[in-house]
Amino acid sequence: MRKAQSAMEFLMTYGWALLVMIIVIGILFYLGLFSPKTGTICSFSNPGFSCYTYKLTSNTSNVSGIILDLAQSTGHDIKVVGFNCTSSETWILSDFSATYGANVTISSGSHKPLNGTATNLAPLPCWKGDGSRIGNQDVNQYYRGKLYVHYIDLETSLDHKVMGDISGTVE
Repeated sequence: MRKAQSAMEFLMTYGWALLVMIIVIGILFYLGLFSPKTGTICSFSNPGFSCYTYKLTSNTSNVSGIILDLAQSTGHDIKVVGFNCTSSETWILSDFSATYGANVTISSGSHKPLNGTATNLAPLPCWKGDGSRIGNQDVNQYYRGKLYVHYIDLETSLDHKVMGDISGTVE
């Protein structure tokens, strides 16, 4: 009888502790602590490129998209001739029909906004999977997509395409 009571007390004590741990973990999941949709990322697959700074934005005049200051350290000056930002899975890397941010020259080891001057930045469009542009209705919504940059190496005159990832909350 003594062993049964001891075993029952052991199970009850640790059972309550286990129940409390499950409730705490459930609350943390509910609050989004373990959700992959909470992080912000702007990175490129090519080590010579990085996002110096960026912001997914929308404002009341429905000018929305990404403000991107692109840094490059390829060893040569480059000229960006095409840019796209999309969450569509069907967008093809070779499709640079949209030349947003085109004709921006960036010296090696420096950075430059792809969308205006440092004092007057206009967002480049970011497209959603349904083909619409992020806008005012997307403020405080999470966005995840791909960045595509088409550039020409000014020393070799060869053109290149790099792809990156973008994610964050539209402000």
